[in-house]
Amino acid sequence: MNMKKLATLVSAVALSATVSANAMAKDTIALVVSTLNNPFFVSLKDGAQKEADKLGYNLVVLDSQNNPAKELAKRAGLNRSRHKNSAD
Repeated sequence: MNMKKLATLVSAVALSATVSANAMAKDTIALVVSTLNNPFFVSLKDGAQKEADKLGYNLVVLDSQNNPAKELAKRAGLNRSRHKNSAD
């Protein structure tokens, strides 16, 4: 299986699990990736966007630029703004 198909599959499964786990999910789903300079994460974002569009959700993608501190800060910001957080 090539990288793009794998990324699409992983993002579709993760997005579907997030949506089905909470039928009252918010209209917006956030995806925090370590970098959008890596083709793997670009494919992941594209797959997540396709699935979000199909399900009628708005997808917000945040790039932490390979910085774990930025990633934590972005996640904390999402929690404050009440986006659906699949990690919780």
